[in-house]
Amino acid sequence: MMETYFAVAGLIFVAVITPGPNNFIVLEQTLEGGWRAAGPAVTGVVAGTQLLLLLTWLGVGAAVAQEPRLQRLLTYAGAGYLLWLGLWVIWRSFLDTKEETKASQATFASFGGLLLFQFLNPKSWVLVLTAVAANGPAVSGFAGLAILGLLFFFIPSACLLLWASMGVALNRFLSVSSRRRRFDRMMGGLLVLSAGMLFR
Repeated sequence: MMETYFAVAGLIFVAVITPGPNNFIVLEQTLEGGWRAAGPAVTGVVAGTQLLLLLTWLGVGAAVAQEPRLQRLLTYAGAGYLLWLGLWVIWRSFLDTKEETKASQATFASFGGLLLFQFLNPKSWVLVLTAVAANGPAVSGFAGLAILGLLFFFIPSACLLLWASMGVALNRFLSVSSRRRRFDRMMGGLLVLSAGMLFR
């Protein structure tokens, strides 16, 4: 059984550390507001994943997996969220002042926004469903759920904090406004690309 948990831990690590919408949003938030902005973003992703895990344990995940129309609805909603956020970041990079745009973006890239986004992110659903299925009957009890909960807490937290630390390091390099504008446009483009990749 321990081998299965090690395998699931590896799966979670690879899924969370590799570039994806959650990472890009955490990085962008850190560039915007430093560690203080990274905290709500990281905790939003982790809390949303924990709720997904709980719902999957309760059987909701299986119902979602068996309903193609609901899957398509979640995919469209998740892609719309990323598309809006990516275009917003790009548009903001053309403005001389960002103060009036920060509040609006913070609403969507905040703790609550990222928590809800996990329910619209097919990658999060697939990851949680795979982890639960890999453990089979072991997850039926509270002990198995607790172990998976710890894995889904510590590994994503560490990976996303690593991405946040890259944002802090990049902030010095991007202190020149022209570099920052180019980087913001690249990040916005990556979020738009992530929206398209949800349909693969």
